[in-house]
Amino acid sequence: MTDVRVRVLEGPLRTEWFIGVTVVSWVAMTVSGVSGLFGADPAGPAVVGSLVLPFLLHFALRGRFAVRCDDSGVTVLRPWSRRRVGWEEVTGVGFRRLRLAEDDVERWAVSVLAGARSLPLVTVEGAVDAREPARDLLERHGRLFAPFAERGFRPQEPAERRYFDRAVGSLSVG
Repeated sequence: MTDVRVRVLEGPLRTEWFIGVTVVSWVAMTVSGVSGLFGADPAGPAVVGSLVLPFLLHFALRGRFAVRCDDSGVTVLRPWSRRRVGWEEVTGVGFRRLRLAEDDVERWAVSVLAGARSLPLVTVEGAVDAREPARDLLERHGRLFAPFAERGFRPQEPAERRYFDRAVGSLSVG
């Protein structure tokens, strides 16, 4: 098997990331305002920093939201952590419905199951049995799921298994 790395900054994870970057911007503006109260004049650099820093952070760190599969196992990368599990520990791929009341979009958390541990892979938005998922999303999920399919790990539930197989099958259609 070749080394596979797929960026997974999508869905709720992307929303959380943008909220975090926005908080960095707000903190910079607050520091600027507070220091201005004490006579300093950092408003210019702080405003530029609060606008440019989140933009730079986003592009510098977005590649750190990834999943890497190689011959020895699976590594889930986040800017704040790196979690690894060997193939011998993997027991399956699980889909779990996420209950979010903010909108009517159905979301599923897809994870690597390794005994009692569960490593998050990606979030699938929309029904897993949707008729026409976006082609680029299906192909990205196919690249992510292919190493698991090669080793015989597939979801158990029929709708989840259909989406999984459809995503993997999208790689051979082209």
